[in-house]
Amino acid sequence: MHIRFIILWLVLVGVIGFMPSAPASVHAASVIVVPRDFPTIQAAVDAAAPGDTITVRSGTYTEEVVIGKDLNLRGAGVGSTVIKSPATLTPYAADLRGHPFTAIVRVAQGAHVRISGLTVSGPVPCGFVQGVVAVQSATLELTDARVSDIVPATTTCSTADGRSVQFGLGDSVLIDGERGTTASGRVTGVVVDSFLTMGLVAAAPLGVSPPRVTFADDVVSAGVPQYPTEQLDIRVLNAVVQVTGNTISGGVYTIEGCGADPIFEFQAMGVLIEDGGAGSTISDNHISGSDVGVYQVASPNCCQLSENTLTDNQFFGIVIQDGDGETRQNTISGGQVGIGVVADAVDTVGVLRGDTIKNTSVAPVKEIECCGFTATAIVK
Repeated sequence: MHIRFIILWLVLVGVIGFMPSAPASVHAASVIVVPRDFPTIQAAVDAAAPGDTITVRSGTYTEEVVIGKDLNLRGAGVGSTVIKSPATLTPYAADLRGHPFTAIVRVAQGAHVRISGLTVSGPVPCGFVQGVVAVQSATLELTDARVSDIVPATTTCSTADGRSVQFGLGDSVLIDGERGTTASGRVTGVVVDSFLTMGLVAAAPLGVSPPRVTFADDVVSAGVPQYPTEQLDIRVLNAVVQVTGNTISGGVYTIEGCGADPIFEFQAMGVLIEDGGAGSTISDNHISGSDVGVYQVASPNCCQLSENTLTDNQFFGIVIQDGDGETRQNTISGGQVGIGVVADAVDTVGVLRGDTIKNTSVAPVKEIECCGFTATAIVK
């Protein structure tokens, strides 16, 4: 019996010895608290592992933040946690004329990042500055936040351009030796106010698959410009967007040459769509106080323009230019023209279905043509 016991024991030891080892432990997402664990947000980002959450307590953090890994960044509430622009920011890209681009918060390198419960604020240095930007195929979800005062700290800048929140860059900007970059995501329940040039931007270089971006239930207000500028509350360039439920106000062109003629003069817009991606939706927005409420140009049949309320936009409620388009059940009041259909590069047809237009000083609908091209408005 003793010998049999020894043999059985040896067999068991052999079986156990050849059992596969347990898998290496997977990193359990942890919570890092600023300033308890690290004095700055950037220090916490640098120390965090992908998937971690960084909670930022109330206070003002004057710093530049760059995020290149999957993280959740949560503040203590709008106005309680403030990321404020420092006096200088680090260039990460430049336009074709050599003007550097900088940002207070930059999401990059394909990271998936969620930011909520905080304010990102200027004033900012001179130059091309963004409050929050996503580049290099990153995905950003910005919710329950505010991006404010993206305007220069001085009125003596030789170059000034302030953009509140931007996804991607067009091909007029060089980043890592490439022309333009993409990013995707959503901005929901965010107040965007007091910016110099652009509020919410979705852009990508031409020739790439358009990224998808959602702007929903936001409040976008340009504010009074301190420099001669063109203010665009929302700009879309080669992207597929869902712009829904937003309250948009302001957006004026204060440079010489502003006027009501969409061919030979200049205007600013509540929503500008250039080379817009097919399947885009601009609906259920309240837009007021811009030169033009919604301007769709060079974007044939890109967009569903429906059920928007456009009030007292100076020159036009809606413009469809150089590419067929359709409107449906928008309510337009005030301003000079309700809907303009414009052709100066290609023949353009605008199909207008069930729109309500009242109290315009020039015409409810106007066809504007140049250079041998035909503009046709079909009212149904």
